[in-house]
Amino acid sequence: MSGSYLLGVDAGQTTVKAVVHDSAMAPIAWGRRSSPVSRPAPGFAERTQAQLWSAAAGAIAEAVGRAGRLGIAPERIRAVGVSGHGDGLHLVDAAGAAVGPAITAMDTRARAEAAELAGDGPRARTILDRSGQRPPAGGAGPLLRWLTRHDPGLLERAATMLFCKDVIRLRLTGEVGTDLSDATATFLDTHTARWSTQVLEAFGLADLERLLPPLAESAAPGGAVTAAAAAATGLAEGTPVVVGLHDVQANSIGMGALVPGRLALVAGSFSTNGVTTTQVHVDPRWQSRVSITADLRIAMSTSATAAPALDWLLGLLGVDGDAERDALFAGAAALEAAEEVPLLLPYLVGAPFDGPGTGTIAGLRGSHTRAHVLRGLLEGIALMHRLHAGALAERFDWAEPVLLGGGLSRSPLYTQLVADVMNAPVQAVSTAEAGAFGAAALAGVGGGHFDSIEAVQELVPAAEPVPPRAALRGYWEHVIGRFDELTRDLEPWWEGTTR
Repeated sequence: MSGSYLLGVDAGQTTVKAVVHDSAMAPIAWGRRSSPVSRPAPGFAERTQAQLWSAAAGAIAEAVGRAGRLGIAPERIRAVGVSGHGDGLHLVDAAGAAVGPAITAMDTRARAEAAELAGDGPRARTILDRSGQRPPAGGAGPLLRWLTRHDPGLLERAATMLFCKDVIRLRLTGEVGTDLSDATATFLDTHTARWSTQVLEAFGLADLERLLPPLAESAAPGGAVTAAAAAATGLAEGTPVVVGLHDVQANSIGMGALVPGRLALVAGSFSTNGVTTTQVHVDPRWQSRVSITADLRIAMSTSATAAPALDWLLGLLGVDGDAERDALFAGAAALEAAEEVPLLLPYLVGAPFDGPGTGTIAGLRGSHTRAHVLRGLLEGIALMHRLHAGALAERFDWAEPVLLGGGLSRSPLYTQLVADVMNAPVQAVSTAEAGAFGAAALAGVGGGHFDSIEAVQELVPAAEPVPPRAALRGYWEHVIGRFDELTRDLEPWWEGTTR
């Protein structure tokens, strides 16, 4: 692949990133565009599909343009891969034109529909057993149920449901379809990796089977860049595009974690804790998600207990800018390792496993400073990894070191806290844009530039593993005991305040 390049596009909830990689998967040129979310009514979180494509095309054009200024002609970009946020809902008509908005996974308009499904024991059991997960409010199933009640005319005009990355590929190539890793969030049977009539019926959506798109594995050919897309992006017409993948799967590749028996922890918008496996075990505490091939899966346990809690605290403390943030982190790192700090439960958006918990601060003293509170919160976020991984450990095994990614992984303090709380060596992964790396790597595999996805993951840069501090085992046993005790004692109070 010498002299050739790969483009990875990663479309998140609010930002689209495009990165050109060289033959060793080193990033060469970047592009980035905001994709703002509109909230026209309570619970809504959407954009137009045109806005999504505009952001993607702009990010790609910026990356291709920067590569061009380095002497890399568009024709040398040999393949394109696209990843995107999962869940949400994107409907198109028979001609591929948008029908309604691009609904994001942050949308909660279908909260009542999701609660109805969760409260219907037989339906909920069927959905969990066959699809491998409980449907979130921002998932396609509850959103389609909402539309049948509130906007059935929109559904009548729709021919196919897609996911975020599928809309971008459609605009790049004119091809309609999705891959297993996105489909697994909806009506896919996790045991067979095929669309499930049984799951559709459990959702009460059997009459919408016509909306299910064609399925393919993620690295399969997904079309070629059209003349119109080439004009919008600067890519060469005819450049191959693979089918693409869900952003969690792409991030796993970018962390070197999409290999059976590896555990990856991500402290980003969510606390995402996933073990790659070939086994199918379902449980309400995790999602059993088919990956880029039918035999590969990620068992993923998540909660919104990372960045939302940190952002809240920094805002509350009036921290303004990177310099002040770095100084506060330095102050927290300078505290004695076993110094008593407050215990913060970071349930600002929601509690793990859909529990009733709310954000909680315990053990606060007049002697505590902002640094004490920050370290207490970082410990609380690290404890979420332990909680989720503990559930996964009941069915799955993994090798060490544990891999750590997300924005907080750039903090040496946080990496050490995770190693301590997990009582295992932790390796922080330094891929700047892990999702774009994963999408480009997939394109390289699909185009025959790499032998396998396992081989390309050996190119992922990672720091030396950080071991847990044996001298602090007693401290962490105390903290974990306090966490378990506080959670148990507060549960009746939480129940009473969240009814």
